[in-house]
Amino acid sequence: MSDTPEKTNIVNYKFHNIDTNKCKICEGFFCEDACFRGIYKVINKESEPKSTVVEDREDHCVKCHICTTACKLRALTID
Repeated sequence: MSDTPEKTNIVNYKFHNIDTNKCKICEGFFCEDACFRGIYKVINKESEPKSTVVEDREDHCVKCHICTTACKLRALTID
């Protein structure tokens, strides 16, 4: 087993950044549920989950950071 941390795979949107490697091990999908603006959609929930920003919804974000707090894996950051 290697002590090298797993390589990050950050998907950057306008001001949201998602580490999709962390999404792969998520079981709660809290980002999707926590965001009251409907910014996030988790795809492939049954196989290899990946959080995405819903097209045309990112500008509705008020940067309240509820999503970043809800994500236990800290996969989400907001600039």
